[in-house]
Amino acid sequence: MTSPELHFPEGFLWGTATSSHQVEGGNVNNDWWLWEHDPGHIHDHSRSGAACEWWCGRAEEDVALAARLGQNAHRLSVEWSRLEPAFGVYDPEAFARYRRLFEHMRALGVEPMVTLHHFTLPRWAAKVGGWTNRVVVQRFSALAAQCARRLGDLVTMWCTINEPVVLVYNAYAGRQWPPGTGRFDVGLRALRHLLRAHAAAYHAIHDVQPEAQVGMVFNMPLVEPARPGHPLDRLVAFLQDWVFNEVKVRALREGRLVWPLAWPAREVVGLREACDFVGLNYYGRYLVRFAAEAPGSLFGRHVQEPTVRLGGTDWGQVAPAGLTKHLLRLRPLGVPLYVTENGVCDAHDTVRPHFLVEHVRAVHRAIQAGADVRGYFHWSLVDNFEWAEGWSARFGLLALNPFTQERLLRQSAEVYAHICRTNSVPADSASPEQ
Repeated sequence: MTSPELHFPEGFLWGTATSSHQVEGGNVNNDWWLWEHDPGHIHDHSRSGAACEWWCGRAEEDVALAARLGQNAHRLSVEWSRLEPAFGVYDPEAFARYRRLFEHMRALGVEPMVTLHHFTLPRWAAKVGGWTNRVVVQRFSALAAQCARRLGDLVTMWCTINEPVVLVYNAYAGRQWPPGTGRFDVGLRALRHLLRAHAAAYHAIHDVQPEAQVGMVFNMPLVEPARPGHPLDRLVAFLQDWVFNEVKVRALREGRLVWPLAWPAREVVGLREACDFVGLNYYGRYLVRFAAEAPGSLFGRHVQEPTVRLGGTDWGQVAPAGLTKHLLRLRPLGVPLYVTENGVCDAHDTVRPHFLVEHVRAVHRAIQAGADVRGYFHWSLVDNFEWAEGWSARFGLLALNPFTQERLLRQSAEVYAHICRTNSVPADSASPEQ
């Protein structure tokens, strides 16, 4: 008997997501290239190297395969260090390379959603303090205008900043990513500047391309108390959720950074309602237990088991209901929503097929409950260089050997292809094409 199907709205975007440094290869002019060549920064001791050879032409091949699998959209990023390799100096050949890729995508019927900043900075920007320096905010706004002017005829959806709190947590308040400052006060300054950069880029793009859709992308884990009846667990879960999730939602709604307890609110000029859509990146749930010895994590320790953990990174517990919950949490912003990343680290592809189906169902539940969700982008199209985890973390629908560049289609790619082609997902526990 055929399983009943849950159908999605007409015109729904089905795609995958990538980012420039993780797939292009040879990004020698950014801060991450320097960072990964310093021993001890990458857990498996690997480097991005040639990555997935997208800059050399493999991008067109991989996107063509995505189109054959039924995908009608792809989220990717442009590399700032290629477009502006020196302060105020733009490279027309780099813009031309992206133009060729976007033209190819359009010819395939694949809508590009383009991110302007996905964690990497040009070396010149890193040298002046990165996101702690307002000059970088100004240069980012100028970059956004240049991209709209030179590429806007091919791109209508722009994401300004990818996961600002994740970047701040790992790079400025923490030491896992460049520049590895490890100071909370520096992290707060970087966060304010990232939000200012989004607002400035939003207005810069609209000045050039009024019809553009411009949004920001948030990572929002589900944070819950490990012991729901324990007041201290509830308190630290509330605080961690506020810092990682609520602060961003309120910033967009109110135009200011609002912190719990006695911290003063800080206005971010131009931020209020400076979003035509919001992208949600969701991976899993964290269960938080009070820990007096952990002030650096607001006195909360993550104790969820089972969990998706590798090296120094924990992506949390698989929990599709959290995706529904956060989409509904974003609904009051009154703008369209996209799931811009959702995936699982699974080299053997044993978890991913079921993960995909359950999370797509979670998106459908959110739509049925009133959330204006218009697209889903799975992370990722192809295995790539996964930041501090290097090549050990495998998220792709395509398995990649970084030494030979051989691609192999995983079973989950066929599962997702059925969803994309039919614009639907089975209503019960049966998975498509299994």
